[in-house]
Amino acid sequence: MKNEKVKEKENEIIEFREIKGELNSDGRLSDYVNTTMIIEDVEFKNFANIGDCAIATVKVNNETLRLHTFSKVLIKQLVRVAEVIKQGKKVQARLVRRKRYLTFE
Repeated sequence: MKNEKVKEKENEIIEFREIKGELNSDGRLSDYVNTTMIIEDVEFKNFANIGDCAIATVKVNNETLRLHTFSKVLIKQLVRVAEVIKQGKKVQARLVRRKRYLTFE
């Protein structure tokens, strides 16, 4: 009986590269620290083994990118941004590092 449970647990483990394919993103938001961007759209996903993820469509230097983050701080901020976007607006923000975490200002 225990062996069956162990095998079930092993079947739940997936490689990160499998998730990255599901993200359909161009990279991480954290790669754009100290960059001003225009956030045009935001979508949210939940992965059973990892947790919540946000994918933001942003314009940086006239290039449109889909960037992902698993940061709880950024996800909370992007939820508020998504509400503004639903009103037909876009949001300009600068991603900065504050001590050990990232935030928009």
